[in-house]
Amino acid sequence: MREFSRKDRLADQIKREVADIVQNILENPKLGFVTITDAECTSDLRYAKVFFSVLGEDKDKSQSAGILKKSTGKITYELARRLSIRKVPQLSFHIDNSAEYGSKMDQIFKKIEQEKKPEDGEGEE
Repeated sequence: MREFSRKDRLADQIKREVADIVQNILENPKLGFVTITDAECTSDLRYAKVFFSVLGEDKDKSQSAGILKKSTGKITYELARRLSIRKVPQLSFHIDNSAEYGSKMDQIFKKIEQEKKPEDGEGEE
């Protein structure tokens, strides 16, 4: 059984810690309902992409993205205090649209299924 690499363990820890920092330390009422969905580190552990989703409209998403990008320094500082590594990866925040994409695909599949049902009923008579 293959164990997780250091890169994967660090990414998971960054995801948990950034989620806690955003929830408990960043005190910006305009931030909205942000959920940290994933984190990915490069193989040399110098950079980390943090993916997040925001509940609301596109305006809320862009506003929350701007606030997170402006707060990168504060988040990195707090992350450095929590992690026991020499150099904290440089963070970049990216909007995660996978939940919306999944919901859209689900609606398309339901629509296709509804369109097929009348055809199946007509052929049996």
